[in-house]
Amino acid sequence: MIHPSAYMWVAPLVAMVVAQGLKPLYIMIAARSWDWRQVRNSGGMPSSHTALVTALVVELWLRYGGGDPVLGIGCFVAMVVMYDAAGVRWQTGRQAAVLNRLLHDLRGQADSHADSADGKSELSISPETQGIRPLNVVKVPWWLNDWPVLNEQVGHKPTEVIGGFIVGVIVGLIIH
Repeated sequence: MIHPSAYMWVAPLVAMVVAQGLKPLYIMIAARSWDWRQVRNSGGMPSSHTALVTALVVELWLRYGGGDPVLGIGCFVAMVVMYDAAGVRWQTGRQAAVLNRLLHDLRGQADSHADSADGKSELSISPETQGIRPLNVVKVPWWLNDWPVLNEQVGHKPTEVIGGFIVGVIVGLIIH
C-alpha cells in the first residue's frame, strides 16, 4: 500500500509541468507568435519554480495543517525561491544582456579594425557616447573568438512570479 504522503510530490510536479506548458500559450497571446522552445527555457511567464514550491506549500498545508513545522520550512523555502527568481536570477539575466551587447560590440570593432587598411576604423560617435573613448582592438583576443551567447532569460519579473504563485495554488488545490 502506498503511504498517503507519497502523493505529496504529485501536485508540485504537475504544477511545474503546467507552468512550463503555459509559457508558449502566454507568448502566443502576448506576441502573437508560437514558440514551443519556451517550454524548455527558464524565465518567462509563469514561473515554474514558483509554481512548484507554491503547490508544495499548498499540499503541506492541506495535508498537515497550519501548525506543522514542516509547513513553516516549506514557506521559507518558497519565499527564498521566489525572491531568487525575481531578484538574483533576474539581475543575472540583465547582466547577461549587457555582456552579450559588449561582446557583440567588441567583435564588431575588431572586425572593422581588421578590415581597415591602416588599422584604424572610422567609428561614428553618437551624442550619448561623446567623451567615452572606444576600445582599440587590433587583434581579436582568444576569449572573444568562441564566446557563447549567454542566456538572457533566466529570471522573472515580479508579475511572472505572481503568475507562478497563482498556478501553484490552483494546481495544488485541484490535485489535493
